[in-house]
Amino acid sequence: MTDLRLVALDLSLTGTGVAFTHDHHGATALGCRTIYSRWGADRPHDRLNDILSGVAAAAKCEPHLVVVEAASYGSVGNAVDQLAGLRWITRHWLWSRQIRYVEVAPATVKVWATGSGATSGENKVTKRRVREDITATYGHLVHVSTDDEADALSMLSAACAAYGQPLARVTDGRKTRALGSVSWPTLATETGPVVPV
Repeated sequence: MTDLRLVALDLSLTGTGVAFTHDHHGATALGCRTIYSRWGADRPHDRLNDILSGVAAAAKCEPHLVVVEAASYGSVGNAVDQLAGLRWITRHWLWSRQIRYVEVAPATVKVWATGSGATSGENKVTKRRVREDITATYGHLVHVSTDDEADALSMLSAACAAYGQPLARVTDGRKTRALGSVSWPTLATETGPVVPV
């Protein structure tokens, strides 16, 4: 298990996936969960507040780094505005509390999870495939209940590997090359700086 306290977020208006290495008390506890809001699009402020409250709960472990999935631009209509708002307020909330964060492109999430980033054709990487591959690799360590949790766990496991503390052995060169597409920061920890490998 990693010594780093890491949280990963697959931000969504309908179900934000969260993966974490430590619980809100700071105890080692690899896990996933989904943040659901009680509110819909007709109550945007309440919905965003519910999601941000869930993010704040995950950050109680005082993470060294939060990994956030970057925008995919797949939403349409009013959802685009609200999702952009969610991304910005989340990143600003982390920044205002001096919590380091890094963004990971959706394509990197897919390649790390499956070894492929195909976006079309019969080999297109779907959310279902990401979940299946993540469950096959990490299911013995943690239960993954939703596609959003699978995306979050993909980012979390990528961060663990990037800092030399992998959750599972990865030998696929496409997956390891995907780690290089992220600008992993040097982390300040209680035992000194941790540099990505």
